[in-house]
Amino acid sequence: MLRWIAGVCLCAAIACPIWAGQAMVNEVGQANELFKAGKKLEALPLYEDLAKTYPDEMIYQERLASCLDAEAEQTNDPAQAKALLTRMRDAARRAVQLGETANFVQDMANFDVDAPETLAQGGSAAALMQEAEKAFAAGDYPTAEAKYVAAAAADPHLYEAALYAGDAAYAQHDLPTAAQWFAKAIAIDPNRETAYRYWGDAILQYGNDAEAAKNKFIDAIVAEPYNKYSWQGLQQWAVRQKAVLMSPEIDRPAAPVVDPKNPKNITINIDPDTTDEKKHPGGAAWMGYSLCRANYRGDQFTKAFPNEKEYRHSLKEEDECLTDVLAIVRETKTKSEGMDESLRNLLELYDAGMLDCWILINGADQGITQDYPTYRDAHRQLLHDYLARFVVHGGVNAPQ
Repeated sequence: MLRWIAGVCLCAAIACPIWAGQAMVNEVGQANELFKAGKKLEALPLYEDLAKTYPDEMIYQERLASCLDAEAEQTNDPAQAKALLTRMRDAARRAVQLGETANFVQDMANFDVDAPETLAQGGSAAALMQEAEKAFAAGDYPTAEAKYVAAAAADPHLYEAALYAGDAAYAQHDLPTAAQWFAKAIAIDPNRETAYRYWGDAILQYGNDAEAAKNKFIDAIVAEPYNKYSWQGLQQWAVRQKAVLMSPEIDRPAAPVVDPKNPKNITINIDPDTTDEKKHPGGAAWMGYSLCRANYRGDQFTKAFPNEKEYRHSLKEEDECLTDVLAIVRETKTKSEGMDESLRNLLELYDAGMLDCWILINGADQGITQDYPTYRDAHRQLLHDYLARFVVHGGVNAPQ
């Protein structure tokens, strides 16, 4: 059903309230030992009691959620499984409310209990995956790994089999084997973020190589930049590395407004303060952006995209219009001193050959996102380099 390997590897040390009596201390210790041994079903009643007694202890809510997931994995009753998964989701949400940020807890908190299963349907691979999931939930990671490996052999195109084989190896602290399977999952589908993120987690936990982990987390974003889970690995890495994630700021004028009754009437909205050359040297260049976008709302879009029936904001349009701004800045020989931050950032990105990367990852809307897959296929390394250079600040590469 669900896969929360990070629950085994990345949990904080078990909490025990300082006011707890000896009986409670014993219960906490017993629950902790069972959980660390992978015996989640035996630990479940203990964490149910602990979470009820101490509802504001994050670790109890987190581990209760993980144990409920293991229980749901063992049942063949769909109604009972759904009830357990609903409780799992609620406990995870409580852990998030209490400050938990780990990827696996976020995943549990956002789990859709009404969503259909996504694993292979039918065939030997599906049966092996079911057996593997039950073994994993019971804490029998060697058996789970063997079953996932067998499922991968039965269906070499099954992403989840390779991914979870790596996950099971990760649970056994076997980073080299985990890395091999994560790499196989990526080879099956390089445009899914999960294997990159899991691989980054494994390196960060057992590889002691912050730079390598960062690169895997960046690759996850390159694979799916509009998936919120893609960013979680890099965000957690940044916290541990005392780094900052911040994209270059480019404050663009509002989009032109088209009169729905008369599409030929296009209104440009410009804040006159931003084009005041005395206050903002070079600011008048933003008129070029607005005029360019107005042209696209006219007939330029149809000329550029003759096979598309309706207008959409595109990478081509945004690139062209921002480049027009730069052309005006250069023609007027505006000096960088006093130039606003947006123009300076625009110039730097353009000179680095990464303006389109910014547009697609940090400046995109629903229309522009449609252009991402094609661009990613041709510029994967450039997108990675953009994130490493312009978005990640500090950490392993920070000057001493």
